[in-house]
Amino acid sequence: MSIEVISHVAQVKRATEKAMKKAARMVGGSVEGHAKELCPVDTGLLRNSITFALGGEAPQISQYTSDADPTSNKEATTGQYDGEAPEDSKDEVTVYVGTNVEYAPYQELGAPSINLPAKPYLRPAMENNQRELEQIIEMCLKEIH
Repeated sequence: MSIEVISHVAQVKRATEKAMKKAARMVGGSVEGHAKELCPVDTGLLRNSITFALGGEAPQISQYTSDADPTSNKEATTGQYDGEAPEDSKDEVTVYVGTNVEYAPYQELGAPSINLPAKPYLRPAMENNQRELEQIIEMCLKEIH
């Protein structure tokens, strides 16, 4: 009588990584959407620049522009993303949500020195939706076969 032991560790590891990347993309998209809803808007540049990227990957958008203003003679302001988010450490899946607009930290955190109050949009987008984000992760992990 012989017993054959078959390891499925590699397959489970690949399936788990795939599920976590799917969850991270969905979480990133959710936080991005909530942040855009909460973002203070003047020209729309900041709101339109909010995006997400998984570790080691390029952001979901490469370029953004302010909203068109037909009453203004000003040209639309534009921006772009170059490069990729920092690489993940081994066995990690990280999602980065944010913006590279220069004045973004002042909107999020305020600037007491110039009497600009904080109007947070990124942190509340994540903190106020924790249950939704947990449900996304749970759903993706349940798909592992």
